[in-house]
Amino acid sequence: MFQSVFKKSTLFAPLALIILCTLIMMFNLNPLLQFDRVAIDEGQIYRLLSGNFSHSNGAHLLMNMAGVGALWILHGHFFTIRGYWLAVVSISVGCTGLIYFFANNIDIYVGLSGTLHGLLVYGALRDIRSSEKTGYLLLLGVLLKVAYEQFIGASTDLETLIASRVAIEAHLFGVIGGVALAALHWLKTSIARR
Repeated sequence: MFQSVFKKSTLFAPLALIILCTLIMMFNLNPLLQFDRVAIDEGQIYRLLSGNFSHSNGAHLLMNMAGVGALWILHGHFFTIRGYWLAVVSISVGCTGLIYFFANNIDIYVGLSGTLHGLLVYGALRDIRSSEKTGYLLLLGVLLKVAYEQFIGASTDLETLIASRVAIEAHLFGVIGGVALAALHWLKTSIARR
């Protein structure tokens, strides 16, 4: 597992994501890139992707980038550079697409947390498929967290820290994206084995 995590050829994938998100924050590009329902309605469809890479403040960015690193340590061995970016982009667009169509209460959305939830679920399901028992614990943990958020709500301390409402809908939609991506992977490998 750890051999592929620190290979220069694959380590570039999460580092590039961290650099991208950091540059967006440093150059204050949020107004141009954040998920903005009105702007999307006016044709700025790119925001369905770019909004995931914008963050509300430095604390929000640091928490999400720590998540990128932690998930890479846990599941980086499942990815090539291309596969990682395909997963990030597909889960991100799926997450914000679901926000756009099913969460009308969200007009502005920033952050990678929905995508991170999706990547965690995808990795946990790949763990389970690879007979790694930790996958069950990870999957159970993220499902319980998301269920708690849906019924009880997000932490007000967290909302204060990131200076924004925690978009618990994004976490749920990210989980859906991770399950869908894992199902597509299983389907692809099943077809390839025939």
